[in-house]
Amino acid sequence: MNLNLKEIAQEIQNRTKIPTFERGIEMILSGVISFGEIWPIIRYSKQPIKVVQETLKLLKEKDILKFQRGEIKITEKGKKWIKDLKIVKIFRPECKKCQGRGINYQFDKKLYQQFLKIQKQRPAPIRAYSQGYVTPETTIARVLLARAKGDLSNKKIAVLGAEDDLLGLALALTKKPKSVLVLDIDKRLIEYDNFWAKKLNLSLKAEVFDLRKPLDKNLIGKFDTFFTDPPETVSAIKGFILKGVATLKAPGCAGYFGFTLEDSSLNKWLKLQKILNDNRLVITEILPDFNEYENFEYLDQTPAFTESPARQSPSGIWYVSHWYRIVTMPGFKRINLDLRKAGKRIYQDIEAATD
Repeated sequence: MNLNLKEIAQEIQNRTKIPTFERGIEMILSGVISFGEIWPIIRYSKQPIKVVQETLKLLKEKDILKFQRGEIKITEKGKKWIKDLKIVKIFRPECKKCQGRGINYQFDKKLYQQFLKIQKQRPAPIRAYSQGYVTPETTIARVLLARAKGDLSNKKIAVLGAEDDLLGLALALTKKPKSVLVLDIDKRLIEYDNFWAKKLNLSLKAEVFDLRKPLDKNLIGKFDTFFTDPPETVSAIKGFILKGVATLKAPGCAGYFGFTLEDSSLNKWLKLQKILNDNRLVITEILPDFNEYENFEYLDQTPAFTESPARQSPSGIWYVSHWYRIVTMPGFKRINLDLRKAGKRIYQDIEAATD
């Protein structure tokens, strides 16, 4: 195979079964000349982890790259080829104060400091539940965004899964919502939430619940706002996001969730978009890299690490997700599926590399 971007993209697609484009290969090459390790290449190229891994392997086969003790080096042949392609470095103009979110997480310093203290003893992430929590700055930024959009004060809020971020607890700490209900499969997190709710007299109730099951009928159509951060499979979109929509009272209510480019190709984003459209849900915001994730302890057990051609522990935050806000339109559908037969498919697909 010649060193042609179109042919490289096709070869990567053949290897990964993930739609891959010339533009994606260009972005990976931009990452290569900008960073010496794989993790920021994954973050800033905006390509699925498996696509980045296979591209780097292929470029090594073609004597464009070499790997030394986990570092990525460009060969002399590679330097000439990349120069001929006119590849440029990653451009990063984001605001450092708000970390590119557009929300100053220290706007409410009392809330931020209180949450910092409380979250220190949270239970560690469990791989079986596809857990990996965001930074405390991210959690507080989520809360402040919801408040700014009118989705927090005097609202009944449902948090479905992903309470490893302690988002439900952070929402309740503001004392703004009418009530917060947290449903999560992890008993440790539920006990943690309820302990602090009782200690601080918060309008928070947390219950153990497996979101593969249908929601109780008394939860359907009873909430103003929902939050979730689902695994990134089509089954999880239906099991988490659409169940969240089912809890909403009326048109004009809002929901929030995260979605990455690390574990999801644009092809899956297209499927997500279609599901939202089919259920009369409008996307009002997609905030890039809003959610920054702490490096989870079991990373070295995941394909993101074990299949990497340049293995080394991340030196900084690399896993991020975009934060969606959606709003219900007249005629929106309340879908409350039973997904217990989905098994591991709710957590895993051919694109997932961190589960």
